[in-house]
Amino acid sequence: MLIGVNFMYPSCEIMKSAISTLLLAGAVQAAPALSTENTKVLPFSIPNLLNLIPRTLEINEKRKGWLYGTFPFGVAPYPTGKLADKVLADQISAWKAPVFELGGIIVQETQEAVDAVIAAGNFTSLDDYYKIYDNLWQTSLPDGPLPGMLTNHSDDRTFSMMRLSSIPYRLKRVKRGDPLLFPLDKELSRSITGHSLEELHAQGRLFSEDFAEMKDQEATVAYGAGCQAYFYIDAAGDFLPLAIKIIVKGREDSALVYTPKDLKDEWLFAKMTINANDGWHSTWGHTTMSHSAAEAPYLAAIRTLSENHPVLAVINRIENTPWGVRPNLEDSLVNGSAQVGPKYYPWTADAARIWANQVYSSGETSNYSSNYFHTSLRNRGLIDYKYGPALKSYPYYEDGAVLIEALTKVFTGIINAYYKNDKAVANDREIQAWLKETVPAQVHDFPKQIQTRKDIIGILTHQAYLGSIVHAIMSGNGNQLDVMALPFTTPGWQSPIPSKKGVITDIMPWMPGPEGAAWQVATYAAGNRASWKNTNMTFAYMFDNEKLQNGLNKEARAATAKFQTDMFALSDQWRARGFDENGLDRGMPYVWNVLDPKWAIFWSVV
Repeated sequence: MLIGVNFMYPSCEIMKSAISTLLLAGAVQAAPALSTENTKVLPFSIPNLLNLIPRTLEINEKRKGWLYGTFPFGVAPYPTGKLADKVLADQISAWKAPVFELGGIIVQETQEAVDAVIAAGNFTSLDDYYKIYDNLWQTSLPDGPLPGMLTNHSDDRTFSMMRLSSIPYRLKRVKRGDPLLFPLDKELSRSITGHSLEELHAQGRLFSEDFAEMKDQEATVAYGAGCQAYFYIDAAGDFLPLAIKIIVKGREDSALVYTPKDLKDEWLFAKMTINANDGWHSTWGHTTMSHSAAEAPYLAAIRTLSENHPVLAVINRIENTPWGVRPNLEDSLVNGSAQVGPKYYPWTADAARIWANQVYSSGETSNYSSNYFHTSLRNRGLIDYKYGPALKSYPYYEDGAVLIEALTKVFTGIINAYYKNDKAVANDREIQAWLKETVPAQVHDFPKQIQTRKDIIGILTHQAYLGSIVHAIMSGNGNQLDVMALPFTTPGWQSPIPSKKGVITDIMPWMPGPEGAAWQVATYAAGNRASWKNTNMTFAYMFDNEKLQNGLNKEARAATAKFQTDMFALSDQWRARGFDENGLDRGMPYVWNVLDPKWAIFWSVV
């Protein structure tokens, strides 16, 4: 999660603020090598009678040095103790130099962007916002938003298909027995879809997003609202938007509902308002869904598994350097050591912390088993729903399922290389201790048993999914290039939300100027890590680590080598994508390739 530059400050203060921002994020051009890393390791092994005593002594020492501490930024427990403190200090220290380097570059690129927009005549329409990207941000965001986002932002399919690719975590099908979020006039619904809301519901063709809670967040001087929305599958099988309800605190009873039948700019305003909700969810929700949900079982594993256990060795690699994010969030945002850009975000830093803890404690982002890739989609009625039609095009599921299968295969190879059968898993005293430890570690909804090789494979697959797929979409190369791309989304409005319809004939009075636009790009571009594309920081290189490879046995190394070869080929295949003869990529008016294995980062770095 990132924060941005406040342009009301002198240039030196801008530099300090931006660098503090980037220290918070840990966004760097190249990953630092930790000085404590030792590539000389003993071969990994599972517990046995020969290694029982030394491993028990080792684990006892780790349990003394890795304790459950206070919760920086709230949510999951955070490590403390003699051993933990040294690892945390090393990780934070290792990031400083590259972070300061990139911080200075982004400050320079931000000012260049402001100057370029002003020199080009400022913004007079939404289409002018291409200027904030045009030949700018050559280091931090050289390619700009995803192809099509700048030119097709007003297309309803851009808005609806983003929910099936770019921002997929709040969408659900309104199942039989589920209540409707809000009513919609029958004739109005029929004029848009050919059916009433109730008929769409009965046919299993109605979908919803609910961000009503956003209306209650502590506000800044910018303007935002809570939103609810309906989507539907039409007669041709296309996934389209139906209605958006904008809810302002104190005006709940007179909340306005917008549809494609409203004025063009008012309907676009409504879409952009809920986009800001989804952007907030990605920005702050990922700190709990990707970071904390994975860190809690990881800390439990550190306290119960030997460093020579192949399961912990793999998790160490998946997590990489995770422990610097939440302390920096707490320090920079909550304690106020960096500027938060109150002119542009509609909600405060304290609101972000409170909201993040709410969605975590509710289980929405913290639940482990029920957030497994396929399980979550089934629970939300997005796949395998027998009372309604399947989604014709579902890029998040289609791409994600390929990567989940690849992860399952590689972990199957690794686990089968160490466990001859399921009985060996059930008899692994360290694995069973890990399972028990997830209770004091406050891991929500962890599997109730680990008795089979399949159980461990499922856990490792989910752990990797949280750090790579979820994180890439919510905070990595995804969020910055689609839902938070101008002009289709601005974090907050610069004028109040209207209290009646028919007043928005031009959105420009609500939009940020050059300073605000540059602030937004800088804020989110810093998390993009553009220079990591095609490097060993990416998904394809998840197991390409000397320390890990030195400890794995022959069969496990072969599985990881096959994974990398397959991911290289998959990346080539996905990079051949583009617009078809209808100007679409799998039903989307933009090219979505965020999970490209040589682009998506393999761990939750920011």
